Order: sequence, then C-alpha cells, then structure tokens
Amino acid sequence: MQLFRPARLVVALALCVSALGVTAGGVFAYGHADQPLRQIEFSANCNNPSFPLCSPETGFGLGGVWVWIEIDANQTGDIAGAGCGHVRGVGGGAGSIRGDITWTWSLDPLGFTAAMGAPPDPQGYSNVDWGDGPISFPVTIGHYSAHPAPGVAIEVQVAP
Repeated sequence: MQLFRPARLVVALALCVSALGVTAGGVFAYGHADQPLRQIEFSANCNNPSFPLCSPETGFGLGGVWVWIEIDANQTGDIAGAGCGHVRGVGGGAGSIRGDITWTWSLDPLGFTAAMGAPPDPQGYSNVDWGDGPISFPVTIGHYSAHPAPGVAIEVQVAP
C-alpha cells in the first residue's frame, strides 16, 4: 500500500499551474501591443451567376471568402482567412488570405458595404482595404446577415 504524500500533490499542482500559465500567456498577451479596437468576421458566398455581385463580368465571380480582421487603433490591422473561386464546368481553387490591412473610419460607407441591407450605422464604418479597394463594415458591435438572392449569403460579426 502506497502512502499519501502531500509533497507529490504540491509538486503536481505546481506543474499544472505553470503549464497553464505558459499556454495561456500568449492568449492574454494577444493584441495588447497594437491596441485592437474590434474584431470583424466576414464571410460571403456567391453561387448565383445571374446576381451582379456573383457575375465574373460585373462582380467578384462565383465562390466565397471567409476572413477574420483585427482593427487596431493606428489604422492598421491583421487579416487571416481564405478565398475560393470556381467556374462552372471548368473547376476552381482556394487560397490563403493573410497579412496586414489598413483602414479608415467614415460616417458613411466608402466601398462595398459588407452589411448590405442593414440600416445605416450611426457610429460609422470601418473601411478596410486588403488590396482591391475598401470594404465597409459597421462599427456597432453585432451580427449582420444578408441574403440578397438565392445562392448569395453575406455574414458579418463585429466584436470587441
């Protein structure tokens, strides 16, 4: 029969607590240096070629995008996600979206309004540019959803 040894329990608890501190430290530190203002999650799926936004000639084309964006106080930020595209009868592919963004604030949207169909945001818009001109996201925290046509879905989540 093995005797209960409090010293072993103390050592085991100390190891568990230190392991938690090591793994959680990065989470607690994330974003503090660049003073994040908010996070934006954005997904758009375009699978209706008759809808102008999905048309390869007049819009983004068929496919979709999902990104997470961090908006920082110095009008920069980070983006991570993926985009995919396809041509019916031919095929398609996907690619990573990752890097830095710039953004500006405005009272009215400056580019494509991600929360299409939502009432104007009295707090204004974060106009994010990651390469092809600005996409305007509401500043007000919340979930925005648009389904302007069959086969077209746009989801935006703005969080602190």
